[in-house]
Amino acid sequence: MLNYRLLQQLAPLNFRDERNTESLPDYLDRVAPLVPFIPQNVLAQWIYRHWRGFESNWSFIDLAQHRFECEAWPTAQIVTQVGSRHMEAIARWQELLNHNSYVRRSWLGDYMLSQGSWPEPIIVLATDEQSRYPDGRAMPAPCCLLEGHHRLAYLRAMAFEGASLQPLHQIWLCRPIRNS
Repeated sequence: MLNYRLLQQLAPLNFRDERNTESLPDYLDRVAPLVPFIPQNVLAQWIYRHWRGFESNWSFIDLAQHRFECEAWPTAQIVTQVGSRHMEAIARWQELLNHNSYVRRSWLGDYMLSQGSWPEPIIVLATDEQSRYPDGRAMPAPCCLLEGHHRLAYLRAMAFEGASLQPLHQIWLCRPIRNS
């Protein structure tokens, strides 16, 4: 688990008041030096933009004991190896992209359908059969989706429908540091 003091420092200032929440540039200026082991894109896309979800769902992960690597994966690897405890919601969003014109014309749907990939890398955690959530439930293996549920759903929908896709998609892979 992240230490409590660091967790408090990662919170965007005034996050409860959306009109007065700390700006992203100010946030990165303040927080990035505290956590040089977390890439700024990950800070922005996961921790800043999704603070409440990060704090309630993922603060049990000691990110100081993990390393992020930006990798490019083929569609098949993403579809078969990245799971989530929210696969039912992902399946619903897949259906919406396929059958709802409003979703297809949304900024994300339009971007992915026209570009064949996502605008920002999804963030996944490398796991194994022993990886557990704090409540004891098993985490998906070999990778658990941390951030990017809509993007993953749309990519899955596009792959299953045979849409035109880029050969590779960027992901942030968060791996535990193994002491040798």
